[in-house]
Amino acid sequence: MSSQSSGNTSFPLKILIVEDHAIQRMVLRQLLHELGALLVDEAEDGYQALSCLESSTYDLVICDLDMPNLDGIQLMRHLCNLDKLPQLIFCSVQAADILQSVQRVGGYHELPVLGCLEKPLSRAVLSPLLLRVLQSRTADAGSAARSYHFSRNELQHGLRAGQIQPWYQPKVDPQTSRVVSVEALARWQHPDLGLLGPALFLPRIDETGLSEQLLCSMLEHAVRDCRHWDVQFPELKLGVAVNINMREFDQPGMPDKLKEIMQGSHLPPSRITIELTETQPLDNLSYSLENAIRLRVMGFNLALDDFGAGYSGFHHLREIPANSVKIDRTLVHHAAGDPTAEKLLGFAVRMLQSQNVAVVVEGVSRQQDFDLVKQLRVDLVQGFLLAEPMPSTSLAQFIDSRHGMLLV
Repeated sequence: MSSQSSGNTSFPLKILIVEDHAIQRMVLRQLLHELGALLVDEAEDGYQALSCLESSTYDLVICDLDMPNLDGIQLMRHLCNLDKLPQLIFCSVQAADILQSVQRVGGYHELPVLGCLEKPLSRAVLSPLLLRVLQSRTADAGSAARSYHFSRNELQHGLRAGQIQPWYQPKVDPQTSRVVSVEALARWQHPDLGLLGPALFLPRIDETGLSEQLLCSMLEHAVRDCRHWDVQFPELKLGVAVNINMREFDQPGMPDKLKEIMQGSHLPPSRITIELTETQPLDNLSYSLENAIRLRVMGFNLALDDFGAGYSGFHHLREIPANSVKIDRTLVHHAAGDPTAEKLLGFAVRMLQSQNVAVVVEGVSRQQDFDLVKQLRVDLVQGFLLAEPMPSTSLAQFIDSRHGMLLV
């Protein structure tokens, strides 16, 4: 497909415009054509849109909010029932706070909402969003091609052969910009399929009962890497966070297994943070509390992940003696500039600080959000703005390049 205008980028995407005003549909269609997107269908309201979506597959839907019969907000609920969801852009002449609320509704429904934009839409706003849709479609196609149903034997071999290893995402002190610690995140360097992200194999790890083996393997790798970093950067004494799920955290013998790994490493447990993931209630509170106390007595740090994602975060904070809490990315993402989100984030930070726990903020992807959490004086920040997960060798280079730098 080629663009109708010289010098434009071609976007081989199928797009559905949902808009009740014929003139606005015509203007938007023309704008999309000028940007190189020629496969464009139209619907006058939400019901027509659903009919189109049931009969055809689209890469993107651009939808007005205020429409007769079935408006954009009502359409969101129906979209949840579709087998294949397109990317979504909602637009309106409504005030900015309404658009921000629409974005949150999309998040509650777990819909792929690219943005909620003020009308009229412009070339400068739409062009990068179309590019994101195109990149997302390419990435999804690649993931689907590699989405195999791994057997337990394949996964176990990957663990034993050292193919499943931690990649590290730095956690930075926002006041100094120094890397203080890292989070270990599993990646599989598969001999045939290449590098696999966690979504392609971690669910099967859990289903096949290999979570404990993964936990121990990740800790063993992290300990060895820590010792290498100590040689390269002896003054840093980097900490490493290793994730554990609820099912493993409830196991009575879990602390002893972790302690045994540390005893053979000559590394103090204080360098390791056991990060309790997921937001579901603890299945066996007595075992969980026993394990939490034992880990802390042994010298490990204990962190609660996903705080703010649901009621369980408050329940865990009350019951588990953690010395660190990670605020969920949903409270941080695009918080700066949203008065309600800023207040909620500030409340969460101040409340946690009053409990004398270290406050870690994840999911920071914009400079404005970094500036906000820096102003709130949280202890550590991680997110794509600062660094993506990377292998151990790249982390050493990253730290070396950052020494002495300060984010402004």
